[in-house]
Amino acid sequence: MAKIISFDIWDTIIKRKCHPEEIKLYTANYIMLKYENKLKEKYRNIYEILKERDEIEAKQCQKAKEDGHDDECQILEVFDCLQKEIFKEEMDVKEELLKAEVEQEKRCIFINPDILPIFEKYKDLKMYCISDFYMSAKELKELLDYLKIPVTIEKIYSSADYLLNKRSGNLYKKAEEELGIAPQDHIHVGDNAYSDIQVANSLGIETIKMTKTDFPFVPEKGRKFEFNLESLKKKTDKKEDKLFDAGVDLAPILYFFGYQIVEYAIKNNIKKVYYCTREGETFIKIHELIKKNNPFGVELPECDTIEVSRMATFSASLKEFSIPELLRLWSQYHMQSMQTLFKTLAIDITPYKPYLGKYDLQPEENIIDPWFDLRVQKLCADKEFANKINQELARKREELLEYFSKKKGIENDEEPLFVVDIGWRGTIQDNLAHIFTKKQIGGYYLTLYDFYNLQPENTYKLRFIDDKDIILNEVASMITLLEWIYNPGTGSVVEYKDGEAIRKAKEKETKIVKETIMPLQEGMFAGAEMINEYMKYHPYQAKETNAYVYQVIKKTKTNPSKELIEAYYSMVFNDTFGTAEYVEKEAKLSTMEKMNVFKCRNKLRNETWKEAFIIHNDIQYMNTLTGAKSILRKITGRK
Repeated sequence: MAKIISFDIWDTIIKRKCHPEEIKLYTANYIMLKYENKLKEKYRNIYEILKERDEIEAKQCQKAKEDGHDDECQILEVFDCLQKEIFKEEMDVKEELLKAEVEQEKRCIFINPDILPIFEKYKDLKMYCISDFYMSAKELKELLDYLKIPVTIEKIYSSADYLLNKRSGNLYKKAEEELGIAPQDHIHVGDNAYSDIQVANSLGIETIKMTKTDFPFVPEKGRKFEFNLESLKKKTDKKEDKLFDAGVDLAPILYFFGYQIVEYAIKNNIKKVYYCTREGETFIKIHELIKKNNPFGVELPECDTIEVSRMATFSASLKEFSIPELLRLWSQYHMQSMQTLFKTLAIDITPYKPYLGKYDLQPEENIIDPWFDLRVQKLCADKEFANKINQELARKREELLEYFSKKKGIENDEEPLFVVDIGWRGTIQDNLAHIFTKKQIGGYYLTLYDFYNLQPENTYKLRFIDDKDIILNEVASMITLLEWIYNPGTGSVVEYKDGEAIRKAKEKETKIVKETIMPLQEGMFAGAEMINEYMKYHPYQAKETNAYVYQVIKKTKTNPSKELIEAYYSMVFNDTFGTAEYVEKEAKLSTMEKMNVFKCRNKLRNETWKEAFIIHNDIQYMNTLTGAKSILRKITGRK
């Protein structure tokens, strides 16, 4: 009759939601997040840290064997050797790393449901654990206590404490010696066919075999993601469900953009990330998701939105109404009327019409390169006009400062500011830099294009999508889609009054966002939640995600779903800055227009996203014609 029953721990009592090496990879990533700047160049890569750790463990095991023990190691000694190797200067973080790794184990473990009937069957026996592991009994007990396993474990025998293991049989012998029992008094439960079953049986111990869980894992950069977004799709004929499914496909772009922002903020000790409205109201939800269900395992920065727009910040950023200052606008919009200029500045043109008339400037007249126009030059030099409008610009700056101070606690001081926006030139950040001149202002963008203006000295800008080919070939084609799908439907900020941001939204825009974009975003957020849950157990450096995102972008551009195309062609949003217009897509081609090859070809030439235009208008025959034309050009050697 058995007197005791012992249990292996890993894959017997406890199971993980990931491969064991991914726990170590988490610790490598923790080091990267906390101490990247203190690492030697070689080790600014989580896989190099993991590789070095595994090599240290192997050396420690070999040394223990040479010293007359079994081939085992102790985690604190491993971390001690690791920190001496990877850091540029002396650091002592081994206890911190151990604590971090234990906490990650807690996030990843759960009670093996198959062990519960065995616990019940042998509840009258005293229970012990015998485990080959690099952590001591102290840490293993902490993990078992965290799970609140429904039995009492009298003692844990860890190979790390004795430098003896089950593979040699010596750890079984040590436990039996201490407990004063013979092998025939002993039942052992475990998953390893050799150390838990074969070796134990050879010693005369009765055994019970558990099932081992295998996870795919390749310890190298660019390893495959294993989450299954397809499982989230509703796959019905309902319009809102089809839009939801299209949103699921786009989830990686949104999620990994947010993931990279948070990682950058952690590494650079950024206390709070400010997301610029409008699109920032969508982006911030990923930051909030990550804070709620933290995949990084370290303290995360706070987040908030700032209600801004190019228009609301531009007029406030002008030192004066002058050609040098207005060139920040005109460098982008080479043709502009006075009417459009005043709308861009959010200033009522009516009181200024007499000044315009004085210099023969018609409000609606489009002027090419206004800075060269003598009438505009004379207007800017008019002291009475300049004094009047400069007072208005100064008032706009004060109103903006009042909003930032009262609503966000942001002052023109030396406290850094970090903002996130969709892109594409970082104009809002530039405007803020001209207003908050004492601050260093950083910006993170979905992507960026070449800047029109000289960049303020107190700024720096980063982009998520940084592959030039992707930017030019894919993003440029569907840039309005990438802006439209993140629209929250809350309108654009036009100015500030009494410490409040004043917004303007076209009723049609709000209606279409609710009907078309919101279901799409619901799919994106559902996908983001699945990816975030996956990232909790499978650590990646942020830049590793780019290749996957680029594939999603390419697929979206070349093979978009009809539902996504419908959402794209439904767009209508305010683009008052520089143009004073609303952006709307054209209606579908008529049946007669579809039959006119030359009409379709000419239309197609003017479309940036040709695949979308073809699908939207159901003129797939144009793919055949353009393909044949491309082949003919290659044959004839023409470009």
